[in-house]
Amino acid sequence: MREQGAGLARQLYIPAVLCTALWGSAAPCIKKGYLLFGIGAGQAFSQLLFAGWRFALAGLLVLLVARCKGRRIVPRRTEWRPILWLSLFQSMIQYVCYYIGLSATTGTKGAVLSGTQSFFALILAHLCLKNDKLDRNKALGCALGFAGVLVLGMGGLNSFSLVGDGLVLLSAASAGAGALVSRIFTPGRDPMLLTGWQLLIGGLFLLAVGTAGGGRLTAVTLPGVLLLGYMIVLSAAAFTIWTALLGKFPVGKVSLFGFLIPVFGTVFSALVLRENVFTPRNMAALALVSGGIALSNTVRGSKAGGEQA
Repeated sequence: MREQGAGLARQLYIPAVLCTALWGSAAPCIKKGYLLFGIGAGQAFSQLLFAGWRFALAGLLVLLVARCKGRRIVPRRTEWRPILWLSLFQSMIQYVCYYIGLSATTGTKGAVLSGTQSFFALILAHLCLKNDKLDRNKALGCALGFAGVLVLGMGGLNSFSLVGDGLVLLSAASAGAGALVSRIFTPGRDPMLLTGWQLLIGGLFLLAVGTAGGGRLTAVTLPGVLLLGYMIVLSAAAFTIWTALLGKFPVGKVSLFGFLIPVFGTVFSALVLRENVFTPRNMAALALVSGGIALSNTVRGSKAGGEQA
């Protein structure tokens, strides 16, 4: 029994926690990147240029890893449609909103608000898929999560910025839609091929928009380049790890760890950005959103018995 527990920790727990830590570090790293590359809060096209370099190169890295593993990386004709749909929601709309919105809010609030993408995915699946309806745990989890958003918004528009927090929330809705599109199109196809190409196409789109709008990286320094390199590896590695886990364990066991993403985002915001994260409002919102994610991914009763690794 002890050996089985150690094997599960090595194969599931440690990789899942590592993956959520990588994703959780994204929000503070983006804000730190704005400082290192001399990108101001109102420079939307420069922000999109920064995002474009990250995701275009991350897409190339995912495809390179797939190629090194002996996988096919040239899409068939029937795969271009899902690639474009995924890119629209998971790279284009999501990150246009996220990168612009994050510049006008704190890393802590960005990390907590982006965690709501799980709830948007559940609600959209309930509305669009016949075999994936909300049960009691999912409904309560969504209610807890959006209660966390309301807690962050206490104090009126001075506390909840429509330009900052509103765009981050919209990016979470787009990510939820992307998760639904992925659920529809990914079965039977190589997820690494789909994601590598959707990241590459989305990144090139962001680069094109940022360049056309006159965006530029004012200061290019070694620390900035190293940070961008970390963010590129972050995107490629986190996806690769998560995909491997989903291929080995039931979805419920893996997605349960998603509650750690806003937790890590809050911790890294304190460490990297020196934000005062330990306010009653931040802690209450974090507890509600993280608890909601955990609850909504908890399998009830007989369903739990039917899912074996």
